[in-house]
Amino acid sequence: MQKTFFTFCMFFLSMAFTHAQTIIQAGNFQSISLHGPLMYYWNNPTIAFQFTQDLQQQLLTKKGYSLDGNNISFSILKNIKEFSAASNSSTTFPVINMKLAEYPASLYLQQFYPDQLNDSSQQGIQSVILVEISIQQNGNAELFSRSLEVFIKKSNAIGFGVPFNNLHLSAKGFSELMKKSVEIILDSNNLNEQIELKASPPSMGDNFIIGAITNMPKIAIESKGLFSKYALNGKTELIRWDEQRYLEIILRGKNKTVLQPALNSIIVEKEKENPQAVFVFLLQEARNIVLNRNYQLVIPARISGNNNSRISNMPIVEPLEGNNNFMLQEKDTIAYFSIETDQLDSTKKIYPYLSSNGIDSNSLTRINDFSNAINFTSLYYLKGKIRNQAFSIEVGEFFRIIYLNNERIVLLSGMQQPERMVIFNPNISIELINELILLSYNRFFQ
Repeated sequence: MQKTFFTFCMFFLSMAFTHAQTIIQAGNFQSISLHGPLMYYWNNPTIAFQFTQDLQQQLLTKKGYSLDGNNISFSILKNIKEFSAASNSSTTFPVINMKLAEYPASLYLQQFYPDQLNDSSQQGIQSVILVEISIQQNGNAELFSRSLEVFIKKSNAIGFGVPFNNLHLSAKGFSELMKKSVEIILDSNNLNEQIELKASPPSMGDNFIIGAITNMPKIAIESKGLFSKYALNGKTELIRWDEQRYLEIILRGKNKTVLQPALNSIIVEKEKENPQAVFVFLLQEARNIVLNRNYQLVIPARISGNNNSRISNMPIVEPLEGNNNFMLQEKDTIAYFSIETDQLDSTKKIYPYLSSNGIDSNSLTRINDFSNAINFTSLYYLKGKIRNQAFSIEVGEFFRIIYLNNERIVLLSGMQQPERMVIFNPNISIELINELILLSYNRFFQ
């Protein structure tokens, strides 16, 4: 009898609570981006459904409303003038409307905060997202209206790949942004009108990085100045580069530089092409601090004047062709190699219509209606031998891919210094991997 009475009470309380809630219906949900493809994420059913769940929870928790329906559909506008101020619905239930607009940072600051354009704290802003929510009664009486400015700043990348220049949030990052924005706007105790969000930039989809690293351990590399440090197998690895130097190659006179015949022949031919050019050895010292090993990189190059008037003060530095580049450990040559520039690899594709977090292929999300692929072209391509083993390195703007005996062994991410690493073959000695990292990120390839 007591159990039956308890069950009846719980049922009664549940019914009473349900009737205490006010039904609210979805009105106009509209979005636009004046900056990039961010709002295309609304075409993804998973993102739309997750947002609906988050909105339902916040409306119930913060306002006591029960959202009618299980999915919100955003209209993606092409012109900001198409925004509707309110819903035309004549329903007796309250109606919630939402506007979402992304602006380029420079445009938004110039229009609304011109006095802050030179503020150093504003320099890192990439875009601004304006989120506005309103609640109406009987189609016109406004019960609630509030907006939030979200300033998107770039944080350190955590993934691998080629970043977008006009998309600053992954699909997951976008969902988290929307959840946080709704939570703040609907909370009457939270008076914030602006928030700052630091986001790791998404990467474009591809057929040679994201799939290969999805289930692989990612190694963080701490790089500062000329030093890089990382932990592997319980040990700390520490490597260092020194500043670049150069040594002029004297072609004539009693102080003429002694050259190998093959290199001498190349320089003779290059001099005929451009008698005004100067020939040098590009030099950079490097060091494995843990093992107390010193290295020197030597790259023969031609330095020519630049006819481009905009950058006339910047000479053109060209590595010379042939296997005339080498790496020394103390006085021993441990590597020699050729350097080619702008090498297209048609087997490696980049897909600018897909975004990813740069970590997991499951994060791939479409961000436009196209299906165009771009062939990967390396800035530099090194090929030769190191410690009597064939190696090659593809130097991209944002990453390096290292091969040993035609096997991909290491992927490094980072523009001017290594930031993350995936090791595909754990049997390669760490000493050799460090030597290849020192070679991959020498300062002449930046």
